Amino acid sequence: MQGLKSPRSPWRWRSRRHASETAGHKAMPSADQLYAEYKEPLYAAPPLLQRMVDAGRLGRKTGSGFYPYA
Repeated sequence: MQGLKSPRSPWRWRSRRHASETAGHKAMPSADQLYAEYKEPLYAAPPLLQRMVDAGRLGRKTGSGFYPYA
């Protein structure tokens, strides 16, 4: 961004700062709560997301997610 003298846009800062938070450990409680309240299969967390969270693959902060971060 030229106006703020920053090499990155606000979206890139946000996506990097919240990289692991948006992956699984924040999405799982929300999906679980919605499913518990409405009992709609549409609101249940996807099985892949559940396996990723159980395995500790939460994204950039943990070093692995859908992609390995070295």
